[in-house]
Amino acid sequence: MAERMVRTQLLLTPQQYRRLCQLAQQENRSLSDVTRELLTLALQQKEQSLQDRLSRVQAARQVAVAILQSKQGKPLNTDSVALLQEVREERLNVPLNRD
Repeated sequence: MAERMVRTQLLLTPQQYRRLCQLAQQENRSLSDVTRELLTLALQQKEQSLQDRLSRVQAARQVAVAILQSKQGKPLNTDSVALLQEVREERLNVPLNRD
């Protein structure tokens, strides 16, 4: 049995409306059918994007936990500014290879 539909009203820009109408006409489908399909695809893409971001956050958390375990729970005490200055000074002291 077909899923029950809910009637709603959308406000579209003229360009969105024209593009939907063109697509519906090209595919010989109703404007509502094309709109439902595109909305379903957009929602799936949005949900997948959220899941991807969540996975990346969880992976970063696992890396942070692994680093803390390797440091026996002690946070890193690194002065990043001093480290960058040290690297820059090392680069300045490296002679250029000119033949």
